Amino acid sequence: MRKHFSLSRRTTIAAAVTLAAATAAAAAFASSASATAGTARQTDSASCSLTTLKGTYLFAGDGWQVSGGTTTPLAFAGSERFDGAGHVHGISTSSFGGTITRGSAFTGTYTVAANCTGTLAIGTTLHFDLYIAPSGSRFSYAQTDPGSVSATTEQQATRA
Repeated sequence: MRKHFSLSRRTTIAAAVTLAAATAAAAAFASSASATAGTARQTDSASCSLTTLKGTYLFAGDGWQVSGGTTTPLAFAGSERFDGAGHVHGISTSSFGGTITRGSAFTGTYTVAANCTGTLAIGTTLHFDLYIAPSGSRFSYAQTDPGSVSATTEQQATRA
């Protein structure tokens, strides 16, 4: 059943400002997506390899775990070190539905294709598709495990 609300002028102005901001953000995103598409075409000619990801990277992200009709929020932050040969190890803090876990060490493996895409597997339970800057200075990823909704960007902190 729909509820009817009586909005004050202040609420209406706030809603209009929010709508304008959302519209501007959508336009900026569309422009960025268009620019990114051009970059993706340029990246096709770039040549990446396992050594493209080498050094320590910082990350922070959030998302949801979906199971049936239940969604549980999650957030995470940490650092990880890529060895340039397909192995990664790191440490993170996470919040899963408000339950905090600090200082969790992890290890994994990664692949990198010549077109600067790749995969990352942490243990046997977390899997990601990678989209890597040809310089190796940053990359974005999306989790590919069913029921998981998360994506983030990592920034290189050290090359060595």
